[in-house]
Amino acid sequence: MNTSTFIVNTVDFLSSAIFVLIFIRIILSWIPSAKNPLTQFVFDVTEPILKPIRRFNPKGSPLDLSPIIVIILIEIIRNVILRML
Repeated sequence: MNTSTFIVNTVDFLSSAIFVLIFIRIILSWIPSAKNPLTQFVFDVTEPILKPIRRFNPKGSPLDLSPIIVIILIEIIRNVILRML
């Protein structure tokens, strides 16, 4: 496997993993008091990614759009990196 293929596979894996974890977090946010090690892991991994985007949410807004924005940004970054190779 050459370096280019390794980078493509790594970028694809990481972007897919982040997407899945954010999707799981969205689902878990609808379940009241879902406290277990898996839930804690998902929140611990995704919070550093979502928190900077959440700062731009309007105050008092009942809808948190940060997961959608992060998913879009990750796809844009992924596509830019893959096109550069």
